[in-house]
Amino acid sequence: MSELQWQARRGLSTDRVGAPAAAGWSVRLLFVGCIFTSAFLLFLVQPIIAKQVMPWFGGTSGVWTTCLMFFQLVLLAGYGYSDWATRRLSPPRHAALHVLLLVLAVATLPITPGDALKPDPARPPIGDLVLLLAATVGLPYFCLSTTGPLLQAWYARLFPGSRVYRLFALSNLASLAGLLAYPFLIEPHSSSLQQSRAWSAGFVLFAVLCAGCAWASRRAAPVPTVGGAPADAAPQAAAADDRSARAPRVGEQALWWLLSGLGSALLLAITQHMTQNVAAVPLLWLLPLSLYLLSFVLCFEGRGAYRRSVFTGPLILSLVVLAWGMNVHSREVDITLAVPAFSIAFFICCMFLHGELAMRKPAPRHLTRFYLGLSAGGAVGGLLVSALAPLLLDHYYELPLLLVAVAVLMLVLLKDYFTANLAALGVLAFAVMATVLTVLMAWVFHQRQAQDTLAMMRNFYAASRVAQYTNDHGDTVRALYNGSIVHGTQIVSDDPARRRTPTTYYGAGSGVALAMNHLAGAPRSVGVIGLGVGTLAAYGQPGDEFRFYEINPHSQAIAEQDFSYLRESPARHEVVLGDARMNLQAEADQGRPQAFDLLVVDAFSGDSIPVHLITQEALAVYRRHVKPHGLIAFHVSNLFLDLEPVVEQLAADAGLQAVYLRAPARYPETASVWVIVTDDPAFLADPQVQARRQPITPIPGLTLWTDASNNLVKVLH
Repeated sequence: MSELQWQARRGLSTDRVGAPAAAGWSVRLLFVGCIFTSAFLLFLVQPIIAKQVMPWFGGTSGVWTTCLMFFQLVLLAGYGYSDWATRRLSPPRHAALHVLLLVLAVATLPITPGDALKPDPARPPIGDLVLLLAATVGLPYFCLSTTGPLLQAWYARLFPGSRVYRLFALSNLASLAGLLAYPFLIEPHSSSLQQSRAWSAGFVLFAVLCAGCAWASRRAAPVPTVGGAPADAAPQAAAADDRSARAPRVGEQALWWLLSGLGSALLLAITQHMTQNVAAVPLLWLLPLSLYLLSFVLCFEGRGAYRRSVFTGPLILSLVVLAWGMNVHSREVDITLAVPAFSIAFFICCMFLHGELAMRKPAPRHLTRFYLGLSAGGAVGGLLVSALAPLLLDHYYELPLLLVAVAVLMLVLLKDYFTANLAALGVLAFAVMATVLTVLMAWVFHQRQAQDTLAMMRNFYAASRVAQYTNDHGDTVRALYNGSIVHGTQIVSDDPARRRTPTTYYGAGSGVALAMNHLAGAPRSVGVIGLGVGTLAAYGQPGDEFRFYEINPHSQAIAEQDFSYLRESPARHEVVLGDARMNLQAEADQGRPQAFDLLVVDAFSGDSIPVHLITQEALAVYRRHVKPHGLIAFHVSNLFLDLEPVVEQLAADAGLQAVYLRAPARYPETASVWVIVTDDPAFLADPQVQARRQPITPIPGLTLWTDASNNLVKVLH
């Protein structure tokens, strides 16, 4: 049955393009408003919910990548539902089913995770995190994920001949707007609870708009089938889209998966590499994700911005830049050059992948299958980087492997362009050279990681590498790395005194050394959040007790087996696995306060800042474990964040003082910044403290950090 026959049976009049007269500009605006609202909420919910659950899972970057993986899987489920329902259900039944789903999703609001969903430290974190996300935001996100392909399919039926793929560009533009609005407009001016409630209210608005679209779609012609396969119900739309009405072949659909999957995997891999090896800046994930969405907007806008003749040359150059750049240490290049270079090269790769994808989009009547393939590829790419890579690879080898895959795909897809004329043959030669260079640089990357390496291991929390080398001072040094971030070193020597020399941020001139020396003369009880390689145990004396809180089990194994600070310390020590704040909170609630003389909070140097360890509520937990007039030492050495004013505000709010202590680099220690929070009059009056104490420069407009309200953008250099 054709669309006109369907309308005639229903007694509907049609306008000149075949759509019902009632479905005029008001219906078009309804669809546009619903798609924009849906896409805006779709990406806005990701940082909102991730920020709420990060404290329960240690605040590591693995939390964000797991969240992305979950959202990609739900997106795939939503696209699968859209494809099935559009093909198998009549418009009235489909509308009724979808409205029911919207009602059920509204009933699960607001999106605030309950305490019953907190993880069990004894279980792998990924399963608990996925379960929490499913219970909290699963159904609302599922409904949002169906909107893009579903409403575009309804729209194509109501308005045959319209440029329906422009709505996909609109949805990506809205997603980009939601993504950028969060850190700069929403997070600085609202608490986590307010964000959840506002988002939930926005979802109710979306549900109303979507229900209106579903109601309007009841009058659209269904996709009739012949022998179980879709027939050509809208030849006008297919002709207007300049696409064949035939169903896409298996090979074409596989290519959708491949192009989309490479883009998704490259997004996660490049974000991972930039935040760990180029610049350890929190929220740097925002830049590549924004460029990723922008490439979709440009490629799927009505005329499309991708042209092979324009992008082939820059693509070849981009592959060379990325292949070379992944082998350059962050200390060897200015980040003001490295970040833009990586970002531009990544954007051009996305334009190639998504541009080739847009060139292969089918007629509108097949768009739900197209979006299903696009989503499936994205989900597979996310799974490869987020879930499988930590299990199969002992280091971050995803990026070099993906660059090789993009280079080979470039040669395969552009072979017709390369051989079309003599002028393009020169470009082909450069493309082949770039592909060979990419393969060689991937091998060099592997060799560089293996050089001087004693051990490599990887899990949900980090990829850890233990290396041993001879430094410029002639010492043999053993170091623990995560990306380019050093998490501790030790001098390897036959002399026990040399082996026990505190290095890096914990040397004799550091603020924590000053705190330890102030407490000398009596047995000390010391708590440490963040084990590293156990360097602080070098200050241990007989009778001292050190209690380390560490979230990564690999760190404990490395500190005990590859470094000797712990086993050679005269002090007793214990390692408590799991998130430090959650363990401290549980110990206090169970009536087991630790009575520390000194609590060292050493978790703020690196690419992923665990904000939940530096809030008003966190300080309250710490004080329950510290003796009266005890010391709390915050290690805030950081190239990109000014955390000293944050600690000072927390101290003032608690009626304490913040002592800012900066130490210059003096081998074997590196430059360090510590802030000691206390009300101990003896420590504050200590002549060494008074001589070294420096004023803290305030940040205008900075507000007290709490679990509900904190903003990293405000403290960026």
